[in-house]
Amino acid sequence: MKPSLASLTFYRLDGGGIRGLSSLMILEEIMEKIRKVKGLDEAPRPSDHFDLIGGTSTGGIIAIMLGRLGLTVSECIRAYRTVAQRAFTPKRLALPASPSGAFSATALEAAIKQVVHERHCVGAQCAGDCPHAEVLFRDESCTKT
Repeated sequence: MKPSLASLTFYRLDGGGIRGLSSLMILEEIMEKIRKVKGLDEAPRPSDHFDLIGGTSTGGIIAIMLGRLGLTVSECIRAYRTVAQRAFTPKRLALPASPSGAFSATALEAAIKQVVHERHCVGAQCAGDCPHAEVLFRDESCTKT
């Protein structure tokens, strides 16, 4: 039986560059309150508590890390700082300014693949160019983000 819309829990993350950390800090407090109310030993993972996690811009990146990769909020904060540092460093712009944007899509992709690699891949077979880098994003069974 599917839950009714009234019983679903949602969390929407706004984008906004590095300000995405503020969304995570608010979510961290929410998860801590849930931990206390439910008498848990540790704060639950948002992917285990919310029915839907979504976002725009950097909020979408955070939603993937929390929902699809199943990170805890503290793991997500650490990963997001790494992604932000690597991906949101402005690329050098030639004049006139490039129409392709201020940040490198290649750097963003590499930073996210590194998060996947650090979270899910172990062993020598995953050193360097990890064969699992996109597997987690291709699983059709995940519909939470």
